[in-house]
Amino acid sequence: MLRWLLVRLAWLVVTLLGITFVTFVVVDLAPGDRAEMTVVSSGSERAFLDQEAREAAILQLRVRHGMVDPETFAPYPVWQRYGRWLGNAVMLRFAGPGEDHAALWQRLAKALPVTAWLGGLALLIVFGCGIPLGAWLGLRAGSRVDRTVSTVLLVGMGIPEFLLASLLLLAFSVAWLQVLPVAGLRTPGSEQWNFAWQLVDFAKHLVLPVGVLAFAPMVMVSRFVRDSVARAATSPFVASMHALGVPPEVVRARLLRHGCAPVATLVGSLLPMLVGGSIVVESLFALDGVGHLAVRAALAQEQPMLMAILVVGSLVTLAALVVSDLLHRVVDARVRLPR
Repeated sequence: MLRWLLVRLAWLVVTLLGITFVTFVVVDLAPGDRAEMTVVSSGSERAFLDQEAREAAILQLRVRHGMVDPETFAPYPVWQRYGRWLGNAVMLRFAGPGEDHAALWQRLAKALPVTAWLGGLALLIVFGCGIPLGAWLGLRAGSRVDRTVSTVLLVGMGIPEFLLASLLLLAFSVAWLQVLPVAGLRTPGSEQWNFAWQLVDFAKHLVLPVGVLAFAPMVMVSRFVRDSVARAATSPFVASMHALGVPPEVVRARLLRHGCAPVATLVGSLLPMLVGGSIVVESLFALDGVGHLAVRAALAQEQPMLMAILVVGSLVTLAALVVSDLLHRVVDARVRLPR
């Protein structure tokens, strides 16, 4: 197992290098660059009316950000800039030349708790509701209840996240009940309330975004568990247990464990779904999380922040893939990891 873990960690490093290099090149090939975006967003009349002054300001910013040679003003090759970035990234210095690394980490640290709350609560709903629902449907496979519930879940899963979020906002916050907040994590002025009411207010703000984020993964988990339990319920070992007079609750427990085996392999793929979904959810519900921060950084061509978010997200996702392999071994004794 130690050898397997070392090999997986080595592949993790190689994969991370490939992800960061491809992303670095894609961001570099995007139309415009950070210097141009900075000059345009400055709103300076001189930057728009005087072309020479505009070009000089852009060139000055490119030199400051390490994009061109300060003597010849020739652009550095992308591989050279990536190598410089990689050397700084190893030292956890993601900001550009002459920029404040601590300020970048402060912005990221401020956004991480929001995304962690959303993702953590969404995972609790995914596993806490998806596994029991899937096991319940699997024990009733082929029945009218199974067909009805499965159809409703599959139809709901086909609704895009942005459309589902918009419908829920319209139904529960604008046109129908009007009982749930539409943006942020707290009501303005709630700092003056007592702790209990602040907690209730915080929970109300999380209902819609967490529900939207968790719905599609929950349906996926329930479908996997349902199919696994349904197949196991008709297998010979279950028939033998019934013939031997094993109590029904023991049989159900064995079926549930059998149904959880595919869920272990889903852990690694659920995290990217939640990370991708957080971009949509945080933007629609005006939550200052990592997803919203990534959108703002992409619009501003802020490469240092984009790369920092990418590294953090990739490390968490790749670690989740390793953990999912270990969980698969725990729930299924037939799985053997290479030595």
